Amino acid sequence: MRTAIIVGRTLTLVRCDCWPAAPCGPATVQRINPPALVPPNVNERTLVLVKPDGVQRLLAGRIIARFEERGLKIVGLKLVQVDRELAERHYAVHREKPFFGGLVDFITSSPLVALALDGPNAIAVVRAMVGATRPHEAAPGTIRGDLALETAQNLIHASDGPETAATELDLWFRAGELLDYERDIDRWALAPPE
Repeated sequence: MRTAIIVGRTLTLVRCDCWPAAPCGPATVQRINPPALVPPNVNERTLVLVKPDGVQRLLAGRIIARFEERGLKIVGLKLVQVDRELAERHYAVHREKPFFGGLVDFITSSPLVALALDGPNAIAVVRAMVGATRPHEAAPGTIRGDLALETAQNLIHASDGPETAATELDLWFRAGELLDYERDIDRWALAPPE
């Protein structure tokens, strides 16, 4: 007998020893949802920076629109002329790398847009929408895959995890600059609370 195992939304067919020599009877279906394998919908906040190249190329509105169209909520938004101190704090993890100076010079070269987004699994959703760091490796349909050509001008930064997001949001937004509010569209874009 064949068995189909469904984990969350993933279907796995398990074949018996007689396959393919002799067809088995009808498949049985077993649905399991182990908590460790099915990630919950976790409401998160994350930082996105539309870098100076995105602002200069007049792409900030188009990039922000992609996040809104996906259903993420803007909870903070500002145009920033980044000073050297903020840039060095933002890129502190790269301080000892040879490209550190270039990162700092680039991010301070022109204004950028700092954006705080909120939503279920926002960090992973945003990272998937942004695409690979190297634009030539980014999938079509991602922001970098559609709009960027070079790694040094890859348009956008997105926090890579919950701890990083919390640190970066504190770095880029002061207390009171991130807003909590209700959106009427959430009943159409988000699953009802359990």
